[in-house]
Amino acid sequence: MSMSVGKAGAADSARLLDREIRQKLAAVVVDANAYGPVGPDIGRLTSLAADLAKLGIETWIPEPVAWEWAEHLSAEWATTRNVARKALGRLTRSGLSAMSITPGYKDASAVVDAFLSTLTGSPHIEIITLTGESAIQGLKDQILQRPPAKRKSAEAVKTGGSDSAWLRDVLAQANAPETLLFLTEDNDIKRAFQEWGHGQPLTRTAATIRASLFEDVPASVVDQWLVARYLSARLPMDLDGNASTSEGQLVGSTPNLLQALDIDWEEHGWTGGSLTRLTGLAGLFDVMCEAPEVHDPGRSPDTRTIRATAVLLADAETIHVFPLGGEDPVNETTASHIGLTARTTLVLQVRGEEIISVRPDSETIVFPESRYEDNWDAMEGVEDALTSIPGLALPEGWGGWQTKGDRELIVDGINVVVNLSWDHGDHGGFVLKIGDEEARISCQHDDGAWVGGSDGIYVEPPYYVTVETPEMEGGDEWALSSWMIRCLSKEG
Repeated sequence: MSMSVGKAGAADSARLLDREIRQKLAAVVVDANAYGPVGPDIGRLTSLAADLAKLGIETWIPEPVAWEWAEHLSAEWATTRNVARKALGRLTRSGLSAMSITPGYKDASAVVDAFLSTLTGSPHIEIITLTGESAIQGLKDQILQRPPAKRKSAEAVKTGGSDSAWLRDVLAQANAPETLLFLTEDNDIKRAFQEWGHGQPLTRTAATIRASLFEDVPASVVDQWLVARYLSARLPMDLDGNASTSEGQLVGSTPNLLQALDIDWEEHGWTGGSLTRLTGLAGLFDVMCEAPEVHDPGRSPDTRTIRATAVLLADAETIHVFPLGGEDPVNETTASHIGLTARTTLVLQVRGEEIISVRPDSETIVFPESRYEDNWDAMEGVEDALTSIPGLALPEGWGGWQTKGDRELIVDGINVVVNLSWDHGDHGGFVLKIGDEEARISCQHDDGAWVGGSDGIYVEPPYYVTVETPEMEGGDEWALSSWMIRCLSKEG
């Protein structure tokens, strides 16, 4: 196997399993070699079992596996005791004070009994008893060298009876092979499954099982604001032609840009375009981080990963090139487009409380300024923008454009209060105040969207939202949320 293929396989086994596969799992079965050549890391094993129980997955230890661990540990104990006794004898012969060793266990049998007692008494761990019929079939496999039994290395030593026996018992208890995941470091289980017609078993190692089973969880509001402040501090940002691949860029490819600008219908010549500038962070959705259970206790890396869907305010430029006909040269026109909204998924690496890298992890979807059929739909758009602000929860009873009154909006994670005063106007509106800064939001009706007199129609939805601040006039609800994030980042 080449190094590149091996690395690819290892990376694949560390990925989260599909939800459908995870939902079928009933138990994780632990092989004797799962934690090394001697015995289990009981702390890691019991921690894993407790975390698997949260998912409704049991942890099974076949009885022969427990016996094998106990034998390895008792042999290790005997070796350690003998080495210690020799060292003590040398110290005593050198004239040092008499020393003694308290072994803690009477003999190797006591080590076996103590370990098995600890294992069987561990919560969330079930010992799968070896049945007589499975023991007989396993022994026959080993003696007759029926697969998956084999000879050990180059020696004429037959082996494999134990694995063959306990595999039969766990399969019988599970009823369906696809409900089992095996924690193992070798291919013996795969050979057994192939021989018995069960297809390919699901296997993982102690290093990859957690990443395969535990989904990302919602990030704390503190981490959400960590991301928001980091992105806000980087904007505005001019984009170059390599925006989809350059280190530290925030957007990927934009396959729907021309469609969003309604210029993908051009039939003559060539039309292209790209985002040219990101002007502000307008919101965050689905901010997720790795579940604590992804890593064994005490083994978390010094960096962690956060994934987030970011809404960004953006500008774009399009170019239309077409021939004029005859001997005339081609004509080229360039147009700028502002006030766009772009949505993209980002992956951020965090060390401590510092974001050390960011990259896009999806295509970037572009939207023009929002238009609505009525002012109630417009208010729903405003709610979407407001709830994209980390920690901002709309108060109970919120909904629709109110005619009068004042409210306070609490932003968790930064302990800032946003003051809201309703100012309905013709179609709805309100004023927000954060510290010394203020923004006025109003819903407007575009009379020009109606054509055709009394029998006419709306050629586009007539309602839209506009935002006014001392520094800005215009923009939709996402301009509002971008203003709020900028102000809250300074206040919090």
